[in-house]
Amino acid sequence: MIDTQIVDSALIVLALLSGMLFAHLLYRSQQVAVKRLPLFLVMAFCFWSLFNWAGHLVAVSYVNVKLMLQGSFVYSFRFYSLMLMGVVFLLLILQQLRCILSMLRGKDFGYHRLKQVSFVIIAFSLPIIPLNPIGSLPIISSVVILTIIAVTRKQWEAQKQPALEDVQQVVPV
Repeated sequence: MIDTQIVDSALIVLALLSGMLFAHLLYRSQQVAVKRLPLFLVMAFCFWSLFNWAGHLVAVSYVNVKLMLQGSFVYSFRFYSLMLMGVVFLLLILQQLRCILSMLRGKDFGYHRLKQVSFVIIAFSLPIIPLNPIGSLPIISSVVILTIIAVTRKQWEAQKQPALEDVQQVVPV
């Protein structure tokens, strides 16, 4: 069996590297008003949750394929619920990442939408904590992301594109 501590540590390192690389690519490809450290932390925590839920799906699939090859696989509510939980959380984390990227593009200050998605993630994660302490991971990630964005809110708001009135003042119609 695979050592879960090694896998968890590798996922943390992968999330840190992905957050660093993604933040660097955002800085190179577009003008970003958010400073590097808050952007890196937001991306790293988002990727940490994303990779853990992807790992959850891989682990559940691996164990059940192994059982299937042994001939002892039984399609049960446990298998279904574990897969469904992984898919739902993965989609919610992707939605959280999408909100962050839309905020960075300046199209919309999606802080309200990001809060909604994060609170849904927190609400769905709360019942998991008594069953498995790793269930607190999405809560920690969402709270840290919301806290960083709230503390650096002015930087994120500076990403907004100018309103139509501002554009008309600059370029006469």
